[in-house]
Amino acid sequence: MQNTTTLNLFSFNCRRVDYLKVFKCKICQEGYLGDAPPTHCPFCGAHQQYMIEARDFELQEYTLTDVSRRNLEEALNLEVSNAEFYFCAADRADNVADATMFKRLGKVESEHASTIVKELRKQSPDIIKDKNMCSNMNLDNLEESNQRETNAIRHYSRFLGEATEERIKEIFKAIIEIEKDHLSLTDGRF
Repeated sequence: MQNTTTLNLFSFNCRRVDYLKVFKCKICQEGYLGDAPPTHCPFCGAHQQYMIEARDFELQEYTLTDVSRRNLEEALNLEVSNAEFYFCAADRADNVADATMFKRLGKVESEHASTIVKELRKQSPDIIKDKNMCSNMNLDNLEESNQRETNAIRHYSRFLGEATEERIKEIFKAIIEIEKDHLSLTDGRF
């Protein structure tokens, strides 16, 4: 007679995960697994209201206007440039907290670029992570970060006002909120 041991995965002192849900971000379209939606999308930074259960996710078809196409192209260029700046700043930061912040901001801005190319239905541009486009001084990079976020908010506010497509309005509205969050990271630090 063979001795067989049955392992009950839930018999350990772990919490049960039978209530795990699948969420999807309405902005970047990335998925998240959890028992509740996160306060911010872990990929693009969109606020919680954009995190919905995946089973409820649906994108409506629309036709992109020439104005929105031009604005998305400009936004793409801003996001790629900002991502490259943040990766450079992360490498040159003089402390762990700022290096971590800059690296995460680089990833978020990269996700924004990815979101935009989905709407443009084009291939993602390369984001160069070792581009020499920031200062060797951390304080200067904090100030430039603030200027870049302020510039993005200004542009995206205009783009939001010019958009007629609901999807494009939603994207610019969400990204403006995210960029304001980014701005708060450097306010009063330089």
